[in-house]
Amino acid sequence: MKTYSVKELAELSGVSRRTLQYYDNEGILTADKNTKGHRMYHEHHLRRLMQINFYKSVGFSLEQIRNKIKQASNDIGEMLNTQSTLLKRQLEGIKAKIHGIEVSNKLRLAGFEIPWELLAYLMNELETDHIDHWSSYDFPEEDFKIFQGLFRTIDEMLDFYNEFRRIVLYAAAYHASQVPVHSELAKELGQEWHAMVSRVTSKDPRVMEAFLRVDNNRNKWSKGERNLIDEGEPYLAKIVDMYSP
Repeated sequence: MKTYSVKELAELSGVSRRTLQYYDNEGILTADKNTKGHRMYHEHHLRRLMQINFYKSVGFSLEQIRNKIKQASNDIGEMLNTQSTLLKRQLEGIKAKIHGIEVSNKLRLAGFEIPWELLAYLMNELETDHIDHWSSYDFPEEDFKIFQGLFRTIDEMLDFYNEFRRIVLYAAAYHASQVPVHSELAKELGQEWHAMVSRVTSKDPRVMEAFLRVDNNRNKWSKGERNLIDEGEPYLAKIVDMYSP
């Protein structure tokens, strides 16, 4: 059976010797001891270390790793799913910030005043506003089937959700900055809205009606979503009608 010294395992894994000693002391990766009392590792230690490195790379704390790494595989699966949800939440917040930066640059380059206070408020709302709440939304059975057909994966649903938020955020910023509805910025945004709707609904009346039913139940939306649409809808309504294909 192949064995590794602390130095050999450190060189093989890219983990420092001090870190390996810390893992051993903390019970995260417990080494064996040879007859001289020196730390020794085997293949199963190397596999476990690769697992630890993976968990660290996706954001787990050492405390989480210590508590969960030796649990049954179904517990590890639950831990991975939870971390995936957390990272997707963080990604939504980052995307909201990126959209805020992008719309600020568009306004600046076109010579309009940037609505700093409004954008800061909306981006903070969206950063803490998570899509998870839709999992408890009480969709009518027929609408649920329609949306399942539209969004075959979580990533497809997130792409639509973030594109929707981006366009409405732009509309809110344009409204606050008094961008004329006949401007190129407004025209571009109106066309992006219609492209998004067309791509998702394929102009299927059943799909469009399902989205309208969701829209008519805004009391079930999150606070951030309601605030965003309240700020962006007045401007969006004008340009959607004006630039309808």
